[in-house]
Amino acid sequence: MNTKKILLILISIFTYGITAAQSSDDVLNLLIQKGLVNQSDADSVRADYAIKQQTIKEKQKTFDVISKSKLSIGGFADFRYRTLQEPAKKDGFDVRRVRLDIKGNLSSEWDFRLQTDFAISPKIIDAYFAYKPYDYFQVTGGQFKIPFGLEGPALPTILETIDRAQISDLTGRAKDAIGDQSGRDIGVQINGNLFKTQSNRFLLDYYLAYFNGQGINIAADKNEAKDIVARLVTHPYSFLDFGISYSNGYDNWGTPAKDQNHIRYAADLSVKYNDFTFSTEYIEAQEGTYVANGQTKDLIRNGWYAQAAYFFIPNKLQAVVKYDTFDKTKNDPKNDISTFYTAGANFIITKFARVQLNYKHKVEEGNNINKDEIVAQLEVKF
Repeated sequence: MNTKKILLILISIFTYGITAAQSSDDVLNLLIQKGLVNQSDADSVRADYAIKQQTIKEKQKTFDVISKSKLSIGGFADFRYRTLQEPAKKDGFDVRRVRLDIKGNLSSEWDFRLQTDFAISPKIIDAYFAYKPYDYFQVTGGQFKIPFGLEGPALPTILETIDRAQISDLTGRAKDAIGDQSGRDIGVQINGNLFKTQSNRFLLDYYLAYFNGQGINIAADKNEAKDIVARLVTHPYSFLDFGISYSNGYDNWGTPAKDQNHIRYAADLSVKYNDFTFSTEYIEAQEGTYVANGQTKDLIRNGWYAQAAYFFIPNKLQAVVKYDTFDKTKNDPKNDISTFYTAGANFIITKFARVQLNYKHKVEEGNNINKDEIVAQLEVKF
């Protein structure tokens, strides 16, 4: 074994084994002082050692962050291009989401999360603490997802179509009574997993939440009314999930024109078997009132979707089709049902990047304008 290899071994031992506080330079300088190596050999070893350390860093998958608690920092970004057939809208690119997600563990039982979105206008998405002493009993407090429905609370990074179904907007999103709140609210939640089986699965998940009912990033609630949300999900088989959801809220603004109920019911079913997935969901919501023929009536909205996807090339190429229908005023004979037909493909480039391509055919009652669109989206996770 030549002198250079011996020195590299000695440096590794001293630096990482015996005296971790010492640097490689400290070890080499000590050996020079003792007359064990000459300056030329030491310089050569320094160069080889630097190359070796750089190779180790390039292969490193996780990096240390100086913190009083264990942190995980990640996020993702969605870069989209749309070709719109509607004359009033223009084709173009946009940055749809840019999320920075910080998760941490204060202890084995306490977690916290802070997620922000920097697209268009910076805002806080999630900000909460979670206490998890047992599988069957966990408490979350702060700003977090409303546990209602299947697709509404789903992460954008696992959606098989670029856009959620129209009815998902009834869960704290665009068409909800309180507007687009990213499917979140401020409050407290109790949840857990029940009836563990021998195969290390749980047969039932439950969620019970109590929210302000006014959405995200508000300093204080503006009224005494609160929302109650409940959800149950059963897992009778490893490939099958069935869920039901209920939400009851009332916006009390002190003005009859603004005071309104928003009560929702939902049922969903999902199947995942090898490379095939199927999901369907129905939501009905009472959201305030409307006036028709001089009479005030409850405004009822409802809809459902069915979606199927299959990986033709496992973990690489996935095809997806979706039927999505939404009635904006179920209890009024208006021609305002909108039905979307989506066909698309997902190309998994790597574990941190994918390209999605969707063609969406839109059929809207009472509207003769072509609103079809082709959408492509690049998603990068970090």
